[in-house]
Amino acid sequence: MSTPEIPNAIDAKVREAALSPRRLFANIEDRLRESERIFREELASPVRIVDEIGRFVGDAGGKRVRPALHLLASRMLGYAGPHDVTLAAVLEYIHSATLIHDDIIDEAATRRGRPSVNYRWPNPVSVLFGDFLYAQAMRLALRAESLAVMDTLANVTLRMVEGELLQTRYVGRLDLTLDEYFDLVERKTSGLFAGCCVLAGHLVRADDERMRALETYGRNLGTAFQCVDDVLDVVGDPSRLGKPAGADLLEGKATLPYLLWLRDDSDGRRRTRLERIVRKPEAEGSEAVRRELREAMDRDGAIDAARERARRAAGEARDALRLFPRNEARESLESLPDLLMARDR
Repeated sequence: MSTPEIPNAIDAKVREAALSPRRLFANIEDRLRESERIFREELASPVRIVDEIGRFVGDAGGKRVRPALHLLASRMLGYAGPHDVTLAAVLEYIHSATLIHDDIIDEAATRRGRPSVNYRWPNPVSVLFGDFLYAQAMRLALRAESLAVMDTLANVTLRMVEGELLQTRYVGRLDLTLDEYFDLVERKTSGLFAGCCVLAGHLVRADDERMRALETYGRNLGTAFQCVDDVLDVVGDPSRLGKPAGADLLEGKATLPYLLWLRDDSDGRRRTRLERIVRKPEAEGSEAVRRELREAMDRDGAIDAARERARRAAGEARDALRLFPRNEARESLESLPDLLMARDR
C-alpha cells in the first residue's frame, strides 16, 4: 500500500499503521486464513451459475476489514472457540451481498477495479446471487447455536436494507441534514461494523457494559470509515479507488464533504453548481469541472471539515476500548482507526 496524503494533524503513528496493516492483523493471521477458506469453500455449489459467480466473487479479494474486526474483538475478549472464524466469513458474505445489490442499484460497471457482478451477469441473476449470499450467511451463522448471534445478524441486515431504501429516496437531494446523513451512515455502514464487535461479545457472553463499549467502538469506527470514503470520493486517485473520482455526486448522492460545503452557501451559488451536475452528470460532470469543484471545496475548508468528522469518530472509537484489559488484540484495535483514516482506497 502506498503512503497516502495524510492531514498534518495525524501523527507519525498513522503513517506507520498505513504502511503495515499486516502488523495489526499479525495476531489473527491464522484465523483470517481459516475464515477466507470457509468463505471460498461455502461459495461452491453444484449449480453451475452459482459456482461460476461464486468463484468470481471469491477471486475479487478485498480488504476483509469486517472479518478482521470481528476476529480482533474476539481475541481481545479471550474467545478460544471455533465460531469466530465462521462468523467472520458470515460477515464478509453479508458485506459482499450488500456490495452486489449496491452496484445493481447504482448501475455500477466496476468494483475494486474489476467488472462488477451486475456488469458480468444480468441484473436478475446478480440480485439472486446476492440473495444466495445472505441465505448462506444465515445458514453458516446457525453453527454458533446462539439466538443472540442470529438476532444481531438479522437486525444488522434489516437496517442495511432500510438504509438502501432510504438512499433511493435521498438520490438527487442536496438538502439533506447532517442528522439524516449520519442516520444513513449508521444503517448502511456503521451498524455492520458495530455488529462485528457485538458478535464477539455474544461469543463470550459479555456483560451489558462491555457490550455497549463494543457497540460504541464498532459504530464509531464505521462512521470514521464512511467519512474517509466520502473524502476519497472527492480527492482520491481513481486508479487506486477503482472508480471515477466524484462518482457519488454523479450518482446524485450528497455525501459529507458536499453537505459541509453547502452549509456556508449564503447566495445559493454552490447549490446551483452541484444541482447542474446532479441533473446533467454527462454534460456537467467532466473531469475538469470536478477538479475545479474539488479545488473550491478544499479551499473553502469542506474537505478538512469532513476529515475532522472522521478523526472525531476515530477518537471516540479508541476511547471505548479503555474498559478492556490491555493485550495485543486491543492494541491492534486501537491502531485500526488510524489505518482506516490513512487509507487511499
